[in-house]
Amino acid sequence: MSAAEKDINTALSVRLAEIQTDGVPPIAYENAEYTPVEGTLYLQESFLPNIKDAVGIAHTSADDYEGLYQVSVMAGRGDRRFAAQEQARLVSLHFPRGAEYTYNGVTVKITKTSVSQSIIETTSIGSFSGRDNWYQIPVTISWRAIV
Repeated sequence: MSAAEKDINTALSVRLAEIQTDGVPPIAYENAEYTPVEGTLYLQESFLPNIKDAVGIAHTSADDYEGLYQVSVMAGRGDRRFAAQEQARLVSLHFPRGAEYTYNGVTVKITKTSVSQSIIETTSIGSFSGRDNWYQIPVTISWRAIV
């Protein structure tokens, strides 16, 4: 991952952290230790850089980065879906189209945010050995940065 992509990722992660009030909802950051607690809704982030193109034809031209930042709202299967749906709505509002976030001099612009259909995940996460089924609502945030 390039330095610019790290800065883009950090800018988005910092923005995500701002949604919390007193650590709620908990956030499972990508490749960080996290153990889900049964009955506790949490957010799970994924940074997905997609393409990098030169803005111009010169080798010194700025680079145009695009990608996705996915925040999945995770709730225990069998829990009422309404809290997860409301949290997904709040996440989508937290990353509005046109908003810009900057970290280390790199500015990332949100180009689109969408809430997907819920899915049931049946994978074990971390060392959680209770109920392995999770109700997941993916919130996909499209972004662009010219660096």
